[in-house]
Amino acid sequence: MSLTKSKNLLTWIVFLLCYNLFYAQNNEVLIDLREVDSLNKLYYGKHSEDAYIAHHKNLRESIKMQYPKGIASAYKSLMWYHGVNKNSNLDSVLHYADLFESKVATFNTKSDSLLIKFVELPQYYLNKGQLLSNAFGLPEQGLESYFKVYPLIPKGDTKLSIAYNISIAEIYYQKFQYDKALRVLTPLLKDTIGIGSFTKKRLLKNISANYVQKDMAEKSYPLHKEILNLAIKDNDINEIWWIKNRLTNDYFRLGNPKKAIDSALVVRKYCLENNDHQLIFNNTVYLSTFYHAIGNLKKAIAYRKEAIQYSSGLETKKDVYDRLAIYYTENKKYTNAIDIYKKKNSIIDSIRSNEKKAVTNYIESNVKLLKEKQKSQQMQFNVELLEEKNKKQKLYLFSISIALMTIITLLSSILLYRKYRKGEKVIEVLKTNEKKLLEEKITLRENQLEASAIAVTQRLETLNTIKEELDFIKQPKIPKLEEAKTKINDLIRSASDMSIITKRIESEYPTMTTKLIERYPNLSDTQIRYCLLTKLNLSIKETASILNVTPDTVKVARSRLKKKLDIPPEMSFKLFLDQLAKE
Repeated sequence: MSLTKSKNLLTWIVFLLCYNLFYAQNNEVLIDLREVDSLNKLYYGKHSEDAYIAHHKNLRESIKMQYPKGIASAYKSLMWYHGVNKNSNLDSVLHYADLFESKVATFNTKSDSLLIKFVELPQYYLNKGQLLSNAFGLPEQGLESYFKVYPLIPKGDTKLSIAYNISIAEIYYQKFQYDKALRVLTPLLKDTIGIGSFTKKRLLKNISANYVQKDMAEKSYPLHKEILNLAIKDNDINEIWWIKNRLTNDYFRLGNPKKAIDSALVVRKYCLENNDHQLIFNNTVYLSTFYHAIGNLKKAIAYRKEAIQYSSGLETKKDVYDRLAIYYTENKKYTNAIDIYKKKNSIIDSIRSNEKKAVTNYIESNVKLLKEKQKSQQMQFNVELLEEKNKKQKLYLFSISIALMTIITLLSSILLYRKYRKGEKVIEVLKTNEKKLLEEKITLRENQLEASAIAVTQRLETLNTIKEELDFIKQPKIPKLEEAKTKINDLIRSASDMSIITKRIESEYPTMTTKLIERYPNLSDTQIRYCLLTKLNLSIKETASILNVTPDTVKVARSRLKKKLDIPPEMSFKLFLDQLAKE
């Protein structure tokens, strides 16, 4: 064989080997991408251990292959997982939400339009808002996420539009604004054709829940019956028993306590047999209320005591203790009532302690957050700079390794590789520090959210309710009872302290108090307090609770203040204070 033929043959062999290697590598990538998409579709929305493993596998493989679609999907799935599993964690939810939104921000609106459509941004923001408002009790932050949904809803997408409005109505429900929630939800009933059973049941449940809170059983009952029919049609066992339990309360509110008790006992039997703790708590509370209504205090007390072991959260347990103390008082078991009130007071003290801690952390967090923002921005710049340098080094290393096979090329490659590894280590250190800063930032944000959740008026109403109940117990005169009354009076005076409210207004509207004093020197301290509470947009009832006066006193005081401040009749007191703050 000639030398020329041998060279040609060798060239073809090398070409075929390179082609086969290239094809095999690309074929393997295609298989991996299909597997990533398949796993994401299979496990999205689930919160089992298998789902957790699958999400992390998708994330690792997608990062390795630089597959943006898989990376974004994994972040979104992990956010939902950490929000709905039994060990839900707010830090993890916010962490993966931030990673997802940062990744989506890198997509180009035109060239990545299909990718943006795939990640379903409207549904993502709905899910995030539901986790924040429903799972973690942060309605304001949930509402902020919902606001990002509206501009993204495609025209004619009835299902997504209904889901958005339901989410907004749930915020109103949490804020006890039931009429506003109904104004949002009721018009949606005409668009329920073709939206699916799940969405329709969710809509009906939200509407009925608001009617229940308004004590309008004649409205909630037909809605609950319609939900029950849908649940039976879907063979949704949990939904069937949930709605049957709700119907027991409708029977009671419609004036049929016997039917309510009989139905509730049937639900109770199912709960005990199936170990449904969440449902049995509601069921037990209902039974206690029903038996109390028919005068059977013994059973009412027994079921209310049983509800304590199924209650979750301090607020829920506090309400159970409150009702149990009332039952003991009606049964003339004053010692038991006092003991229950002590336990309730202990819970209230715990809630107040958490609130004070949140206020302290909020102040410290604001100072620390300002310092950390600048540090985080500088670190991010350094990371991006090093990553850009490493990309260039990687490209240069790859080009040299392919083009040159000599000793000089090998030595150069080793040198560049060492530099690359050194840069990678620096990046790892910087990313580790950035992660720590992110965790601290999330903690700061959580503290800020906790601080904003202080419900002064609710505490005062609770304390006043306790005080009224204790005042009701007049005979016999028990020293410990009198001591408890004194403590509660002290708590009411302490909770009515205006210093925190004043600081809050001054932080947003500096020198508000000073302006009032300078312009109206004849105002008393009490009148200035009325101005500040009105500026906070508190209602007459809430103002009365804080100042420990009657609502009529507040009305009279506001009317006199309007005259004293020469406020025109057509202008509201609140608008006048807003204009004064802007001056």
